[in-house]
Amino acid sequence: MSDESSIPRAQSISAYIEDGARIAAILLIWGVISALFTYGVSDIGLPFERFWLQLGQLFAVTGVLNAILYLLYRSIDYWNESA
Repeated sequence: MSDESSIPRAQSISAYIEDGARIAAILLIWGVISALFTYGVSDIGLPFERFWLQLGQLFAVTGVLNAILYLLYRSIDYWNESA
C-alpha cells in the first residue's frame, strides 16, 4: 500500500485566479463577437437579417462550449500533473 493520497496537491491561489481570468477572457471575447452580430450587424438592415441574428447566437453558444472545453482540459491537466 502506498502512503500517497490519490488526490493531487492543490495549486497556488494565483494559478486558479489565472485560470478564472482565462475563462472570463474566453467568454468576453465570444460575447463581444456575439453581441456584434446579434445587435450590431442584424440591426443595420442588411439582407438576411435573420441569418446574422442566428450567427450571433451561434457565436454565443460557441463561446460557452469553448469555456467548457477549456475547463475539461485544465481538469485533465491538473489530474495528470499529480500522476
